[in-house]
Amino acid sequence: MQYTPAKAVAVTGRARLRLVGFVCAATLQIAMVWALVDGLNIKGIQDFVKPIETFFPKDQTKPRTPPPAEPQQQQPDRVFVPQPDLPPIDAGARDTGLTLDSRPTPPPTSGPADHGPLSLAATHTIPPYPAMDVRLGNEGTVLLRLTIGPDGRVVDARVVRTSGFESLDRAAQAWVVSHWRYQPAVRGGGAAASAVDVAVKFSLKNAG
Repeated sequence: MQYTPAKAVAVTGRARLRLVGFVCAATLQIAMVWALVDGLNIKGIQDFVKPIETFFPKDQTKPRTPPPAEPQQQQPDRVFVPQPDLPPIDAGARDTGLTLDSRPTPPPTSGPADHGPLSLAATHTIPPYPAMDVRLGNEGTVLLRLTIGPDGRVVDARVVRTSGFESLDRAAQAWVVSHWRYQPAVRGGGAAASAVDVAVKFSLKNAG
């Protein structure tokens, strides 16, 4: 089949008409779809955005009850005590009431204060060293408990701690009883017996 120039022009015109019709139809469909979508969006937004209702809760606080007033203390009623009728005081009357004794109190009787025995240093001499203990080189200190009479004499001398040598202990006892003297102790204002501990030391430095 051969195409002539007139047929070619006719075919070209029909093709253009079809193309124009296709474009118009496509444009119309797009416009319809766009209108549909736009309408749905507006409706969705309106459904989504709702007016916000605001409300304020009612004040449910109860009114405060004022504290009860403190009871007022009642003042005790004053009791009126009538005063007894006293007779008038006579200026010339004689006072027969009690009076204080204004005489001075006599001073207490003074006497010697109580105290223990007091040593008389002049009598507290060192016992002589036994000759046998000097030769043997015996030394030591003996502790004696003395019983002192009301006259100040040593009545008894008892060994409390030995020197380690009986001969030294006996020499100390005999010498203290016979030579040592004390000022007697005072009890209740008078001389009294007492006891005291003393130490007698035997040293070869003092032997001689």
